[in-house]
Amino acid sequence: MKGLYPGPGQRGVVLLVSLLVLLLLGIIATTVARTNQLQLHMAGNDEGRIAALQQALAVVDAMLERPTGIRLDSGVGYTVCQLGSPATSCDEYTLQLAADARPEAAGLEVSVTRIAPAESRMPLLDENQASSAVYYRVAKFEVRVVYDGAPERPGRAALAQGVLVRLPVSTQSGGGQP
Repeated sequence: MKGLYPGPGQRGVVLLVSLLVLLLLGIIATTVARTNQLQLHMAGNDEGRIAALQQALAVVDAMLERPTGIRLDSGVGYTVCQLGSPATSCDEYTLQLAADARPEAAGLEVSVTRIAPAESRMPLLDENQASSAVYYRVAKFEVRVVYDGAPERPGRAALAQGVLVRLPVSTQSGGGQP
C-alpha cells in the first residue's frame, strides 16, 4: 500500500493546475461575452444609423413630391425652413411637410436653399434623357434634412440633396429671361 499515496512534494499539484486551467477558461469566456455584447451594441447603432438615413431620404422624397419650399422667384442663397425651426439663418419659415412625411417623436429640420441663379444652363444629360436642353434653363436648389431619431430608435442623419428645376423659358423660344 505504499504506492497509493503521493510523496510529500506532489500534494496539491493537480488541484493547482486545475484551478489555473479553470481561471484561463473563465477569462476566455468573459472576453467572448464582452466581445459579443460590444458587437451587438455596434449592430444596434448601425441599424439606428441606417433607419435614420432612410427616414431622412423619405423626408426628401416627400419634399420633392410636393415642392412647396422651391421658390423660383427667390435669389441665390434664399433659404426656406420648416415652421418652428430653430435655425436662425432662414429667410422664411413657411415650409410645411405632409403629416405622413413627418416622423413621429423625432427631431427634424428641413430647409430648401437656392444655390444658383435661373440663368444657369441645364447640365448635359445622357442621350435617352435629353430633350432640346439648349432651350431650357434650370434653377438649382438644395434640400437639407437633419433627422435625429426618437429615444427608442436612436440614430442621426444629415442629408443634402441637389434639385434642378427645369424652366421652359429661354431667349431662343421668344419667352425672354426666366
